Amino acid sequence: MLNYFKIAANIVFRFLKAVYYLISFGVYIVQLSIRDLISTVTNPFLPNRPVGNVIPRGYPGHGGVWPEYTAPKRGEDFRSPCPGLNALANHGILPNNGKRITYAQLSHAIQHAYNLAPTLASQLTSAAKQLDQGRGWIDLHDLNVLNVVQHDASFTRPDIAFCPDQSIPHTDLINRLLDHASDGKHLSLTDFSYYSGLRRAECKRSNGQYTLSGSFIHKMIGSGTSVLMYSIFGGDIEALRVWLLDERFMDGWEPKNREALGHTIAQALTTSLAVEFSIDEKQALREGDVFYHE
Repeated sequence: MLNYFKIAANIVFRFLKAVYYLISFGVYIVQLSIRDLISTVTNPFLPNRPVGNVIPRGYPGHGGVWPEYTAPKRGEDFRSPCPGLNALANHGILPNNGKRITYAQLSHAIQHAYNLAPTLASQLTSAAKQLDQGRGWIDLHDLNVLNVVQHDASFTRPDIAFCPDQSIPHTDLINRLLDHASDGKHLSLTDFSYYSGLRRAECKRSNGQYTLSGSFIHKMIGSGTSVLMYSIFGGDIEALRVWLLDERFMDGWEPKNREALGHTIAQALTTSLAVEFSIDEKQALREGDVFYHE
């Protein structure tokens, strides 16, 4: 027989737990927004970090000097669908084995390696917390699940329906992306917008399990990825080629975004919205383009 007292107690407990999480999340969003607004408003009044000193002294990558690159051991080390995190692990800035990484480690590493404001680093890290399970850490391969970090119509991986292991860069897709630089040297925001439309259209045609159509949030994640590649790398296809294919940093490379307080959520969000609303999945294809079949 069902214990109705226990059922009622569980309902109350779960309700109070949900209220607590909602209040905590609201407080987090408010304080994050206030801090980010302060950084966004202050940045224009401060001198940019000087070339050669974008990454502070004492941090990996200062002056373009990165720790030694160590490729992951297949079958032993864990990697994610995100080249930004994989590069940090390959250079030993995050644990090289990709295991038991805390959120503080994640946030600290991406903040300083890519000159992000602490608020943006915190926001990006918060996506991984969906997979926490109460552990307080993640393995990089945990992020291979669909629609947390990885999403359909990726620039660097086939859809998960065709490629369950999302940790390995796809050479053909990456080279195809870089070939879309209009000037042959740099991917512009227009190039990223066009290529996003191309990938979404072709993946929708070929993938019966395509999930991006009804998810504005995950479309924005895709656009946000474009914006960060543009802001952090200046769209430079040679630096991006090394970062996306080998998942490492070129010798001498440092972030192109030189804001004194780091690149903020407001900056990234504004540009991401502009890119997202310029994407046209029904656009005319550029000369020589055809739909890619996964």
